[in-house]
Amino acid sequence: MSLMPKKSQSIKKPDIERLLAALRRQKLDRTPNFEIWIGPRSISHILNRKDYELDFWSMPPADAVELVNAIGQDAIVCSLQPPLPPNGSILTPDDLIAFFLENARVDFQAIRNRLQVWLDAVKGTGIGVAVRIGGPMTQTYMACGPVPIESFMLMLYDQPDLIDNCMKIFTHWSLQIIDAIKDLPFHLYYIGDDLCDNKGAMISPDAIEQHWAPCYEQIIEAAHATGHPVICHCCGSQTPVIPYWLKWNVEACHPLQSGANDIYAFKKNYGKRIVPVGNISVGLLSSGTPDEVRSDTRRHLDALAGDGGYVACSDHSIIDSVIPENFLTMVNTVHEFGQY
Repeated sequence: MSLMPKKSQSIKKPDIERLLAALRRQKLDRTPNFEIWIGPRSISHILNRKDYELDFWSMPPADAVELVNAIGQDAIVCSLQPPLPPNGSILTPDDLIAFFLENARVDFQAIRNRLQVWLDAVKGTGIGVAVRIGGPMTQTYMACGPVPIESFMLMLYDQPDLIDNCMKIFTHWSLQIIDAIKDLPFHLYYIGDDLCDNKGAMISPDAIEQHWAPCYEQIIEAAHATGHPVICHCCGSQTPVIPYWLKWNVEACHPLQSGANDIYAFKKNYGKRIVPVGNISVGLLSSGTPDEVRSDTRRHLDALAGDGGYVACSDHSIIDSVIPENFLTMVNTVHEFGQY
């Protein structure tokens, strides 16, 4: 039996309308806080469950509801993912054909049923459900081998048709997921694809335009056709992908990694068209003091949240290097000083 979770007096009750309002650059009551992933270390601390081993995506939805109630987060995350090739296992077209033939009949009803369990868990709570779908490039470069990412870079030039076919298969499955769940009452999409590192895009502009953009655009268009807003994720410098976010009318982008992005310039240049999500340094959360975390969080709120168009969170996720007390300091600061 668990003890009561740690909860500050300043924590406000979750309300999905708060997060949705921010994605429309509208004010409800305060700036929302929304972490896409939280690791076992912080979960164990917050829920007072010693040695809790599950993360935000794998924990039972009832536990996820308990967690977001404790931190005043407006949504839990349901990660929907069909079977993927083991990392580094696709070396030739024959490898891809063999994998596809073995997994051609993805159980989309099971994926739909999984989402329904998450929806049942939040019924009557005011908490929303964000559907997480993976993007085509990350899935492809992790599947290509023998060394994920590095092998992908070589294959992009040596076997571009294989890369295209990988991306098209994963895109097709994402589109099928969207179609399978389109009538269910979830609230938003979180679609992640790590196209960039800290210096910029990992592939050339021509390769982005030829291989990545057509696939990703289909996913965004299908998600928007269901009437739900989209938060797009890309680690590293987002400079190469911002033009695509704007072209596709993406509602928000995450996490605008600190050190690789100037979120204040981003807000000035693009804030009327796209909502920035994140940028509070995981490095600071992992090694800074509570006073430093509080000061940096307030700086983000003061500069970014005035028009309602900012969602506060880390610049990646709450990985297990993060000091749980620092995470709670960030959350409490948002709740205390993020009021409009």
